[in-house]
Amino acid sequence: MQGATYAFRPNLDPATDMPYRRIMTFGQTIHILRHAHSSWAVPGQRDHQRVLDDRGRKDAARLAASLGETASRIERVVCSTAVRARQTLDLVRKALPPSAEVRFSDDLYALGAKAYEAEIRSHSGSGDLLLVGHNPTIEDLVFQLCETESAALREARAGVGTANWLVIDREADGAEGTTRGVLRTILRP
Repeated sequence: MQGATYAFRPNLDPATDMPYRRIMTFGQTIHILRHAHSSWAVPGQRDHQRVLDDRGRKDAARLAASLGETASRIERVVCSTAVRARQTLDLVRKALPPSAEVRFSDDLYALGAKAYEAEIRSHSGSGDLLLVGHNPTIEDLVFQLCETESAALREARAGVGTANWLVIDREADGAEGTTRGVLRTILRP
């Protein structure tokens, strides 16, 4: 990739989560936020129009308050157009840099993990990328991208809940052109 800045970050020993070898990364960090808890659709309402419930609003606000430096380098946000995803972003927006570019994408709602991967591949900035979307697509994406065992990946296997924030350190693309990363952490409200 032309213009990529390469950095070396430690990989984690699956038994101890301590650094044991070094892997080449792009120096990019990908953040993925699953929308907060939502209400069930009322009769006649499309799934796309579902809104956050009280629990979802409280969880998103708690998550935003706990993000601190985690979100400080985000330069681009791509959010599903679903109402519950947009409302979640609105509630965590105060934790993001004011200069972060925000774009909404129907693809994150409708097209699955390939749409998320396409957004990751298209991100060429020096700052971090945040994707705001849905399960089971988020879990599918994480297990597709992250093959290096870590405590966070083991935690993800138990399920990625609503208002969960995942942090992935992107590795150099594989020889076959696949996007790879290491799941560093999962933040829960």
